[in-house]
Amino acid sequence: MKSNLLRFQAFKESYDNYVSNYKQFLKLRGFGAHVNDWYFVKRGFLACWLQPGFHRFWQTWNPGIAYFAYKVYLICGFKNRQKTATIAAFLVNGLVHNLVLSLILWRWDFPLPFTFTLFGIFTIVFRWMNGFINMSRWPRLIHLIINVSLVIFSFDIGFRMNDLLQSIAFS
Repeated sequence: MKSNLLRFQAFKESYDNYVSNYKQFLKLRGFGAHVNDWYFVKRGFLACWLQPGFHRFWQTWNPGIAYFAYKVYLICGFKNRQKTATIAAFLVNGLVHNLVLSLILWRWDFPLPFTFTLFGIFTIVFRWMNGFINMSRWPRLIHLIINVSLVIFSFDIGFRMNDLLQSIAFS
């Protein structure tokens, strides 16, 4: 009984530490404490599409994935392998999203790991391009077109890869 209580307390301390670190991470990126959720809706679902570069799109759309990638860097020892950790974080997120959708829809398709892996690849490419091109000078309409196009393209490829796997598996 006492052992279980100690485990629970250790888990709770670890969880509280994780949440505290995540809140600090968000604050450093401009996601401060706000009175209502409209700020997050506006920033996460509207302003993200106008961000200069696909890497900035993801930082605004879902700052949690950047934090998750950072944790993957530390846990897996990827400190000097940012690209590997980014791909791993996106792939794991794709698998989790796919699992949730599979349980809800009762369909065992796997498009999202491919889609999210492409998101990770495009994030790395745009992070690299940011060192050479000042994308913030481009018109917002160009950012919107690029970000929307890459999301649509990634989903299209993900579903095409899923169809290919289905046809191979059931032929």
